[in-house]
Amino acid sequence: MSSLNELDRVLTAHGYAIKKTSLTPRTSQNLRKELTVSPVTNPKFQRQATTAAFTVYTESPTRFYIPRCWAKDTFGDAEASAVPEGKALRPDLEFIGKPYDYQKAIVDQFLHVGGNGLICVPCGRGKTFMAIWTAMRLGKKFLIVVDKEFLMNQWKGELESLVPGIRVGILQEDKCQIGEETLVGKPLTLPELKVKCKEMGCKVTGKREELLERIRAQKPEFQDKEITTVSYDCTIAMIQTLVQRDFPQGTFKDFGFTIFDECHHLGAAHFSRALLKVQTKHMLGLSATPVREDGLTKVFEWFLGKPVYWEKTREPDPQVVVRLEQFDTKDPDYNEVPIDYKGEPVLARLLTKIVECKERNEHIAKLVRDIAEDTRRRILVLSERIGHLETLEELLKPSGLTMSYYVGGMKEEEREAGAKEARVLLASYAMASEAMNIKHLNCVILASPRRKVEQSTGRILRVQKNQREINPLIVDIVDSHGMYQGQWKKRAIYYKRCAYRIQVGDQEEAETSEVEDKDEGCLILDD
Repeated sequence: MSSLNELDRVLTAHGYAIKKTSLTPRTSQNLRKELTVSPVTNPKFQRQATTAAFTVYTESPTRFYIPRCWAKDTFGDAEASAVPEGKALRPDLEFIGKPYDYQKAIVDQFLHVGGNGLICVPCGRGKTFMAIWTAMRLGKKFLIVVDKEFLMNQWKGELESLVPGIRVGILQEDKCQIGEETLVGKPLTLPELKVKCKEMGCKVTGKREELLERIRAQKPEFQDKEITTVSYDCTIAMIQTLVQRDFPQGTFKDFGFTIFDECHHLGAAHFSRALLKVQTKHMLGLSATPVREDGLTKVFEWFLGKPVYWEKTREPDPQVVVRLEQFDTKDPDYNEVPIDYKGEPVLARLLTKIVECKERNEHIAKLVRDIAEDTRRRILVLSERIGHLETLEELLKPSGLTMSYYVGGMKEEEREAGAKEARVLLASYAMASEAMNIKHLNCVILASPRRKVEQSTGRILRVQKNQREINPLIVDIVDSHGMYQGQWKKRAIYYKRCAYRIQVGDQEEAETSEVEDKDEGCLILDD
């Protein structure tokens, strides 16, 4: 039997390793070209974007190490695998969650196709739950990769709730809790040493050193510090640490499964480095919105695989009401669209004009007050700008409504505690776009323009339909500028696909446009 070194194509912990001597010069050139990628957001700026090119492969003098799914499609199956199976989880660990039927179907499908690929479902469908259940069914120690500290804490809480007794390690900054770790406690206090002496029949008077000497005379191996060994069942890694640190060979060999949360971030040049460092037998990417507008969705699909299940549109939910609020004003500053020297609109400056419009902000504050008259309402107000949220807070203070912030830079304990008590939660789109998990929210006000709202609106849909106290309400404020009117039409298509009821004021909107059929519904995708 050939040794792995003699084979041309081997699956390794660093990717699909292919011998350079097995490739023609032209094939090697094409490989380098194909696996050097650039973000492109607008064809006008494609020339400038090429300066941001980055590679998604590494190489040694003899081999290329390339994304395994891309390699399989290009060169065929590897001749052998050197990827570790991973260590088995402790047999006493038990998953106590109760999956819904749709969750069972998704996880079954993921395992059926080999335990690699993406699961893409909207907010509130239980991505974390399904990923943990998948890990327990695979039965191997596993790694979870996240990009925000509050996500790390959410995962830890879910793990400890769903798998009692699980030992969760952390990989963050200088902390590296992987495999086994020896923990050294504080030195025993003088009273504790006296108790130990008494148990051993020694004299209990004297200084600390004298007590230790008496104990060690009878028990030479005695340590005055408690030393315990912990074997971690899984580790949650901050992707920033994973990318920035160098790890010894074999650091991740105990893991048989890796979960990449919010995997669409892996298409970015910096975060894609994580995929070159961690390759386990089974890998799962989680995302509600896997398609990147910069064209780099392919990067993480080359490593992890394509979606095994993709719920492109939420299941129909006619209980949800979308209240369309068309805003217009004669304010010339609001209506003027700033342009650059090429005659193109400067959207950042336009957004500033919009969020600083006094009449518009007073209108939003009135909307909040009116909606809050129903005491069952818990309102999420979203904006791109924190300064805008602060303006709205000042306008709402006379109402006496309990308010709190949910923005970056806050201490997690403060942010979560405020969210539990607030009738009105003032939040940034950035924080609402990923992993905000506040089940009692039932109204969202889109206070600044936003093209895509799938993630943001999903934050008020975490309660099951049969358990809702009141119908969810989305207040979509549409500004009079042409580009924002166009964005509304696209959002309306999404709302109608989800069977949400669109109202203008108190009147339900007539069906004036056909809803496109493409990209509709839920897809289970086979290899």
